[in-house]
Amino acid sequence: MFIGKIVSSNSHIDYVCQVYGPAEAAATPQPRDYAFGSFVAVEREEGGYLVGVIYNTVLLNPDYGSMGPRLSTQDQLIAFSPDYLAEKATLVTIALLGAVSAQGEAAQGAPLVAANLDARVRTLERDEIAAFHRAGGRLRLAYWPILMGMNHPLALPLMRQVIAALTDLFPDEAQRLAVLGGNLAWRERVQPAG
Repeated sequence: MFIGKIVSSNSHIDYVCQVYGPAEAAATPQPRDYAFGSFVAVEREEGGYLVGVIYNTVLLNPDYGSMGPRLSTQDQLIAFSPDYLAEKATLVTIALLGAVSAQGEAAQGAPLVAANLDARVRTLERDEIAAFHRAGGRLRLAYWPILMGMNHPLALPLMRQVIAALTDLFPDEAQRLAVLGGNLAWRERVQPAG
């Protein structure tokens, strides 16, 4: 399902996606479609896609704080000003983890080519997530240093969510993923101490 489009970036691997609102797409995305830790694809014009994970949500409401009187209600604006732009928006931030070429070859880590503005973003299917992580037949997490290096308060919860999702997807790798989870738990206890 397409959930939105790229509207800005914070770096080569950190993008902001504006979630489609009502009437902007065939089906309006629901919050579970762009939930924290969801794997997504950022479509490329030349084919293939960038693979990322959602790690934050920001709600924009420019009307907040302007409680003064209005000449028209929201319902009246639709009738009297059909060109009125609804400026409320939901934004999600995406950390890129790699790319899949038009031929289906997965490469983990920082992609060489950046995403384009207005590139469409969609959720990844389970088989696409599995193919991205099982390049060469073994579970690969070559992008893990990108997540470890994120300077964001949600980085550790994001990594726990990724481990949980991958454990569900690859039960045969549960023991290896549990070791990674144990390392994260240790890091969470030690990191606040300095």
